[in-house]
Amino acid sequence: MEKLNYQDVVLTLNEFVEDIEGWPPYYIFDIYVGAAEESIGRIVFRCGSDNEHEFAGHIGYSIDEPYRGHYYAYQACLALKQFILSLGYDHVLITCSPDNIASKKTIEKLGAEFVETKAIPNDLRKEFTVSETHKRIYYWQLQKETK
Repeated sequence: MEKLNYQDVVLTLNEFVEDIEGWPPYYIFDIYVGAAEESIGRIVFRCGSDNEHEFAGHIGYSIDEPYRGHYYAYQACLALKQFILSLGYDHVLITCSPDNIASKKTIEKLGAEFVETKAIPNDLRKEFTVSETHKRIYYWQLQKETK
């Protein structure tokens, strides 16, 4: 797979995981700035339906602390956009904890539409940290709908 890029950010595929029972396949990309040799974070694309990813989202990202505040997560999402479209998706869900202001700003900068804040059901809580009890759910339309 070719590297994916947008502005300062370059994504390289680290791993494609498809053999975990009960989980849809997902792609893990390392995030680099320009020609840097060390990654500054990761972005994950989880294949599957909105229902399967209502709380975790199709996209998850993490930027290492020294690199936060430079819109790298935003750029990484845009670098990933064409790849997601090539897989047949026209939209994805992106979520964040209500107190994660940086992620909220990133998601809103992408133009994603806020849907609602929901409590994570007890049967799914094992997939999240103890402090994660609710998620803000956003719908990111990747291309204009045609009628």
